[in-house]
Amino acid sequence: MSRGMDKWGHGAVGRVVTWPAPDAYVMVEGVLLRMPMDAPGMAPGAEVVVRHDPARNRLRAHGATASHPDRGGACGDE
Repeated sequence: MSRGMDKWGHGAVGRVVTWPAPDAYVMVEGVLLRMPMDAPGMAPGAEVVVRHDPARNRLRAHGATASHPDRGGACGDE
């Protein structure tokens, strides 16, 4: 993955669309990205925050409430 996509996606909020284990497809601002999940088994529609994983040099989806415990839903629509 190019470094530009890592910078663009890092910190973005998205929703799980589907998952072909161990990766998931996450919709972020109209772009479908494939990435591993920090917690397996997140259902489609689950809100996630995208973070760059420097150990693997790729994006990784994290549960939104775990990443932003003070915000509840990261999109503000919950």
